[in-house]
Parts: sequence; structure tokens; C-alpha cells
Amino acid sequence: MRVLVVAVIIVLFNTVSLTAAPLGEESADLVGYENVQTENGYRFSYATKDGQMREEIGTIDAQTGVLRVSGWYSFRTPDGATYRVDFVADENGYRTIEEPYVTVQVLPSPTPMGTEQYVQKGYVGR
Repeated sequence: MRVLVVAVIIVLFNTVSLTAAPLGEESADLVGYENVQTENGYRFSYATKDGQMREEIGTIDAQTGVLRVSGWYSFRTPDGATYRVDFVADENGYRTIEEPYVTVQVLPSPTPMGTEQYVQKGYVGR
């Protein structure tokens, strides 16, 4: 019975992994993709042009037969902030890791210099 439960969990996680990555028409937006079956689980990741990323690793505990998944996903907001959520999933369910992983990188737009400013600074000949 335990083997059947583990097999069902593996199929479910792989189905989620395969359906979570953009496929089909959206694949042009995909800049990285990996889906590897390992001896005791899998490794999955993808990245898109718009800054979405996801990475997860699933392993089956040899002693208990429990599938444990750990990973993260991130996305960029229109204002340039990047948000990351780390998670684990195991016999206790799906949980986010409570460490705050908010990375904000807002770069100020440089004020364009007029021609006169370029000349005054010596960047352009007079």
C-alpha cells in the first residue's frame, strides 16, 4: 500500500511539474527548462523571459518511502521588485518556509543629459 501511495504522489508531482512550466505557444518565452528523473526522485526547473523562475527537487526517503519536495519560485512585479517563495512538501503537507526572501532591486532611471550637458562635461567636442 505504501508503495502505491508513493507512486501516486510521484505521478502527481511530476504532473504538476510538467503542467506548471509554460509549454506550447508560450515556449518562446521559456529561457531555461530542466526535468530530470533521478534514481530516487526528480529535479525540475524553468525560467521565463519575464522573470518567472521555479526550481524544485523531489526525493524519496529510502527508510520511510515518503516523497519530500523542496524548492522555490520567484516572479518580478511591474515596479521591478522580485519576490521569492521557498517551500517544502512532505508527509506533513505543503508549506512555505517562513524566511523572508523578498529581493527588491529598483534601479533609478538615469536622467538623460541634454547635448549642452554632454558638451560641458567634455563627453562631446564643441
